[in-house]
Amino acid sequence: MPAKKNTNLEEKSVEKDNIKPSIHSIEWTDYVLSLLSEDEKISGNPTTDGLRRIFELALDCRVISSTSQVVQSPEPNNEKRATVVHSITFVLKDMDGDRDHLNTITTDGAADVYYGNCDKIYRNHPVAVAETRAEGRALRRALRLRKVVAAEEIAKDIEDNPDSHNINKISNNQLNFIDVLCKRLDINALKMIEKIGHDTKNIYNIEHSDAVNLIKTLSSYQQNISSISDDILGYDSNWK
Repeated sequence: MPAKKNTNLEEKSVEKDNIKPSIHSIEWTDYVLSLLSEDEKISGNPTTDGLRRIFELALDCRVISSTSQVVQSPEPNNEKRATVVHSITFVLKDMDGDRDHLNTITTDGAADVYYGNCDKIYRNHPVAVAETRAEGRALRRALRLRKVVAAEEIAKDIEDNPDSHNINKISNNQLNFIDVLCKRLDINALKMIEKIGHDTKNIYNIEHSDAVNLIKTLSSYQQNISSISDDILGYDSNWK
């Protein structure tokens, strides 16, 4: 007769494999990361969205609040640096019996972002990036993850030669807006800039405040087309 399978041992083995490791164990970090889907990782690093999704599941908790506080706003004097603190308050479900006396746990995470530690594509949104990074750090700290960095905390394409003076120069958004208005009004951007009195050898050296005035001038032309002089007509897409 064929040997009878030891189903009890098999069941115990499966049961052991499904046991949730202790948050204090060496296996804890791998367990938490295994709860993430592949699209919640970038190059192996968990995204903040992913950590937020599995947070309550991993800790078997209930989030009471998750809030951000901007403690430093970007301005020219601080290299347009934004600093944000994110706080997560939660209660473990096995301590959630008495709603009048909740044993809450609060974990904070902080992040500061400026052009020198942020990908170029996001450098104009330092507060939003800092908030995401701060939340990711708060989630990692509460989850007690070891040697893990959230995907949003990694910058791969920062400014090649960070220079604080560039912060006060014309932005890409301003350049694009000027181009759109010039095309719409059939205005030669370089001729208009020269007429106003700015050097056009390197338009990227135009001051941010001067770019604001250029846009105001174009807006006034849009409201009164007859005020556009003939010497600045003739749109040229290669002005940048």
